[in-house]
Amino acid sequence: MKPLHQHRQHATPVGTWIVAAIGLCSAAPVLAWSDALDESPVDQLPMQLAQAPAGGPEVPAAGDRPSPRDPSAPRQLRNWSQDRLPARDNEGEADEDRVRWLLGVAANTSPNFFGGDSQHFKLKPVGALEWGRWRLSAGGGYGLMGQGRRDRGSGAQAMLRATDRFNLSLSLNIDRGRDVAETERLKGVPDVRATLRARLRARYNLTERWTASLAASQDILGRGRGMELDGWLGYRWPISTATRLDVGLGASWGNSQYMRSQFGVPQSAVASSGYRAFKPGGGLYQTELGVDLAHALSRHWVLFGGVRYARLHGDARRSPLTVRDSGVSATIGIAWRN
Repeated sequence: MKPLHQHRQHATPVGTWIVAAIGLCSAAPVLAWSDALDESPVDQLPMQLAQAPAGGPEVPAAGDRPSPRDPSAPRQLRNWSQDRLPARDNEGEADEDRVRWLLGVAANTSPNFFGGDSQHFKLKPVGALEWGRWRLSAGGGYGLMGQGRRDRGSGAQAMLRATDRFNLSLSLNIDRGRDVAETERLKGVPDVRATLRARLRARYNLTERWTASLAASQDILGRGRGMELDGWLGYRWPISTATRLDVGLGASWGNSQYMRSQFGVPQSAVASSGYRAFKPGGGLYQTELGVDLAHALSRHWVLFGGVRYARLHGDARRSPLTVRDSGVSATIGIAWRN
């Protein structure tokens, strides 16, 4: 069997473009369907009822008729009431003309590696910058700006398509890999090299509170990191006008190349590591349950935290590197937004 570092030579840009093309082609029917839903008068009914006065909906005076919408005018996207925390003071300013940013810090504790038996504590920066369809994000900062529900992505992102219910985005982010010298149990196993990943993500607002998302991430530098898929189903509970609670279920799948980089032991490392050779195949490797809480102390300051329980499956669980098949991570932090 070839050593792990030799497998990295087979990841070519051709595979990357094939994955991206398949993702875009499969998204086309969803785009057309979401457009049809966005134009439906029935879809707008709940928002009309939600905006009606407490005494009941207004009855137009006799002879009044709503003017038809100009087809050439740009269509305003639906304002999902649960996507902002809290309402901003400058509602009159156009979103596309305003630069939004956020900066903060978070304390995090999590397993020292996939399947690790000890916790690793660190302080990490949280940040986000948005201008129109473009954004930069780190540490989950974009979700704290009140622009969208839970977003696991980071890096530089561009919005490819946005409607009332559906959006499709493409991002680039740095995957820092794994330095085995930092963990005693992994000594003798090859390092997981850092790389650049391209991520195509689709999100759909099922209702005001329920959201589903699917993302595909691919190593585009050919460093043996493979492809990963993430699915997420989330529910948002607005505890108050300034506090929200998000609960979600997630699942992660990796191809054989991704699984070898994280959970494999190549034949060349058997002597140095003391582990038996292990070549995992592609498949579902992790599920997780997450709870996130965010509270706006003021219009600018946001306090946030979260807890995650993750469980390994399949070859990830059977890997000789895995000590524990489940783990808990927690985060608490504070951030300032303009």
